[in-house]
Amino acid sequence: MRILHTSDWHLGRTLEGRARIQEQRDFLEELKSIVEREDIHLVLVAGDVFDTYNPSAEAEELFYGALEGLAGNGRRAVVVIAGNHDSPDRLHAANPLAERHGIFLMGYPGENLFTAETGLDTLEIAAGRDGTDKTGAPVRKVAGGPGWLEITVPGCVENAVVAALPYPSEQRLNEVLADSLEDSEMQKAYSGRVFTAFQQAAAYFRDDTVNLAVSHLYVLGGLSSDSEREIQLGGAYVVEPAALPANAHYVALGHLHRPQKVGGTQVPARYSGSPLCYSFSEADQQKEVVRVEATPGQDTVVTPVKLTSGKPMRFLRFDSHEEAYRWCEAVENQNLWVDMEIGSPLPLESWQVAELRKLHTGIINIRIVLPGPQTVEERDRRLSELSLEEKFNRFAARETGNAPPRELFELFIELLEGGEELETGQA
Repeated sequence: MRILHTSDWHLGRTLEGRARIQEQRDFLEELKSIVEREDIHLVLVAGDVFDTYNPSAEAEELFYGALEGLAGNGRRAVVVIAGNHDSPDRLHAANPLAERHGIFLMGYPGENLFTAETGLDTLEIAAGRDGTDKTGAPVRKVAGGPGWLEITVPGCVENAVVAALPYPSEQRLNEVLADSLEDSEMQKAYSGRVFTAFQQAAAYFRDDTVNLAVSHLYVLGGLSSDSEREIQLGGAYVVEPAALPANAHYVALGHLHRPQKVGGTQVPARYSGSPLCYSFSEADQQKEVVRVEATPGQDTVVTPVKLTSGKPMRFLRFDSHEEAYRWCEAVENQNLWVDMEIGSPLPLESWQVAELRKLHTGIINIRIVLPGPQTVEERDRRLSELSLEEKFNRFAARETGNAPPRELFELFIELLEGGEELETGQA
């Protein structure tokens, strides 16, 4: 069975107010091409498909359109779990329609998508237990329970059993995991709870099935990026590698945006990472999805597949405004997100900064680096020689990259004098 693992799409996310929806659309088109080129049987999406609990209509339309394309009218199975940025209820709500296309959406830990009403009518045919050839049948769920699902996939003799653990916070588990507030005790209890959840689901793994686990969590030792908001690194929501199921063919993880292998596990386990760079801390990362080939009784083959969509991010340092201007006007430099530093003997005027931003719409930050004294003594002497206005202008220019308007300094003086009057009155 050929599986593709991806996660952390964060559809709808912006970069300092700049829309990324076209880049996300390009990625999903590339993902569909990879799935078709590699003849994938099952796609695992390990959480954070949206960036917020209440995504825009545009982000939702992009998501559901992508799922339909990936599933290929039931020719390919797609399993999606909720991450910490996703609304479990919103994600789960589309199941009545999604399952007709071989798409399974799991919002809460321990969720059960298999019931007598939805599964038993197709059980015998889908599982091939009536003697028919099931390899050409559409995707079906044939068994399941809390936290796990068995599905039959076109083109595969073996079924897939998926142990799915959507983002397992205490709130979503609806449990208090530890009486103590000590981080070490909370972490131990949390890791133990994740272990138990996986053990219960993995009990349904069999020798004749492809056994997979998918979750959205932070495994101890993983490398993070600045773009992972609200992630509890080093706190209670940290999981020991030993908590992952040791009898899976592969463990697909989401949460960390840097693609990486998980160490300390008995089976292959990876974070696929985010498909786009979502902060400049990811500027050096090659984004990817993961192709997995699993066969009962054989070693699993794991192959990262490089992504080419999305604008790269770059840190750039220029020695002058003129050098930055020449770079910004070059056509070949336009398809980038840029964090820029410019060395200058004086603060740039507002019109000069605006000019650069007009030339290159991908500039996110511009910092002006002013020459400084070489020694502490020289710095203190030079500062003492400056007027209050000169000191204020230097500080504002260092923080904003622009020479501040006169009105800002006058407002500063008003606030300063008002504070001095208040102190005098209190005395």
